[in-house]
Amino acid sequence: MHFTYTILSLPTLLALTIAGPVLTVHNTKTRTICLKVETSSGSFPTTTVCGGAPGINVAPMKTSAFYPSDKWNGAISDFTAARGPGTRLEINFSEPGRTWYDADMEFGISSATLGPTDHRKQSNGRASLAGEQDPLAKANAAWAVEKNRVNGFPKYLTPSKDGKRLVNVYMDKNAPRAVQTFFQLTAGFQAYLVPGSVGGVQRKKGSVEKMLEVAADQKAWKVDTQAMRITIF
Repeated sequence: MHFTYTILSLPTLLALTIAGPVLTVHNTKTRTICLKVETSSGSFPTTTVCGGAPGINVAPMKTSAFYPSDKWNGAISDFTAARGPGTRLEINFSEPGRTWYDADMEFGISSATLGPTDHRKQSNGRASLAGEQDPLAKANAAWAVEKNRVNGFPKYLTPSKDGKRLVNVYMDKNAPRAVQTFFQLTAGFQAYLVPGSVGGVQRKKGSVEKMLEVAADQKAWKVDTQAMRITIF
């Protein structure tokens, strides 16, 4: 009789067995990463300063577990001095046994994902991974079809010398609507690139603004667990 065993790392095992919020962070890079931590409520066990704010370090090719307080609500982002902020991973543990979360790319894009440690689906049955492992590759798939419409924004969509592919993607608060639309609707990033519904703001049905709003709203996710995992690629 043949048996197959799956060996889990210690931080992953702890995340699946400890009651209360547990956040594991897996660093696939060959360098130590500095993650900026923002806190709206509750507390997070920060260990360093990153991007001028409290943060955490994760060693190369390692997985580390962190234990925020009950009802911690905040965000974590991969920050580098050369690039500035990356994808902002927002996590809300305010409801016992449940996590609300999303990936915010309004102010920066990087290769990072967030989801439940046990890979369970969302409460609505949909896939549960927010963010993008390879945003450049996903943008290139859309660029092959739509480049003629967004070919004039090299700061945000940087083409190769021959113009056949993108070599970099970038985002900030000043990005033009065409760039926001490309990332949000055409490429279909699992993140929001524009604010979703805002109280009192009525957008015309069928307009690009309304389509962007709906797409952004769909990126606010929840799962019935408080064991969450960030992977930095």
